[in-house]
Amino acid sequence: MLTIDLPEDLEAAVIEAARRHGHSVDSYLASICADALALEVDRARVAAFHAGTRAIDHTAACAWLADLAAGHRTVCPG
Repeated sequence: MLTIDLPEDLEAAVIEAARRHGHSVDSYLASICADALALEVDRARVAAFHAGTRAIDHTAACAWLADLAAGHRTVCPG
């Protein structure tokens, strides 16, 4: 569990946003944090790709996704 101290204006904005979305403040902040962490993971993946980390061939990825959409589960290429 974390306890954070927000400036009054930010706290009020978070409370209002949580209310608008029908969430408790805790669940709203948890979803914001989860989204931010997912974005950081995505940024790290893009940075690794640009740094030369091996990537999956586009054609192979498309074929795998088409099979997956058709209900044929196989191991992700790569």
